[in-house]
Amino acid sequence: MGNIIIRNLPDEVHNHLRDQAASNRCSIESEARSVLINSYVAKHIGGFGQQLRSRFQCMGVIGHELDLKRDKSLGEAADWS
Repeated sequence: MGNIIIRNLPDEVHNHLRDQAASNRCSIESEARSVLINSYVAKHIGGFGQQLRSRFQCMGVIGHELDLKRDKSLGEAADWS
């Protein structure tokens, strides 16, 4: 496995990474590793939507827009006051 040192990271980015790590109860190093791994996976494997598209593309159902009209009657009838 490789190692990396990141210098001159803007304070805003470091603070965000620190806060994110705290909310995930992990170290800043672990959080940074997670961000980098997720970025790699998203680019090379794709996210959930990309995986669905790949899986069902052979069926010919992906890429066609559904012609559904949105029913707005519930929202108009609701009294939010």
